[in-house]
Amino acid sequence: MFTKTFLLGTALLAAACQATIPAASSTAQPAASPTPASAEPAGGGSEKLYAHRWALTEAAGQPVAPTGDARAAHLLFFLPGRLSGSTGCNRLNGTFELTGGDQLKFSPLATTRMMCPEPAAAAETRFVQALGTVKTYYVTDAALELRDGTVVVARFRATPASPEK
Repeated sequence: MFTKTFLLGTALLAAACQATIPAASSTAQPAASPTPASAEPAGGGSEKLYAHRWALTEAAGQPVAPTGDARAAHLLFFLPGRLSGSTGCNRLNGTFELTGGDQLKFSPLATTRMMCPEPAAAAETRFVQALGTVKTYYVTDAALELRDGTVVVARFRATPASPEK
């Protein structure tokens, strides 16, 4: 009995090993993967957004004095559509969408809620409100302008990009 069971099991195992698995249908789509940081983003000149840390120099028509520290107001853009930075007092993060050649839309941005002394509190308010009105952008190697369509609502200068600490 043991020999018959052993031979039957061996025959079934051999038959299973010779079975082929049908090839996947040629209409199957590969799984979507996140865009690697090295991929060229869509939009005119948008690759320059990702190359720099953008230090705020003007918000709502008012100059912003550089503080020279890590908390200085700035933005960092990341693929796929994330941003982080500082308001000059609080940290911010959120998402954005680029459409067309110069269209830019920010999601509602999240910020920490530390109390800011004046004049930093007023500058922070102008900066965050300006970001809420952005519809278009213009970027060069050294400068970034965010616009509400036609009026510049925030200006930045390029500084070397570095990971946030």
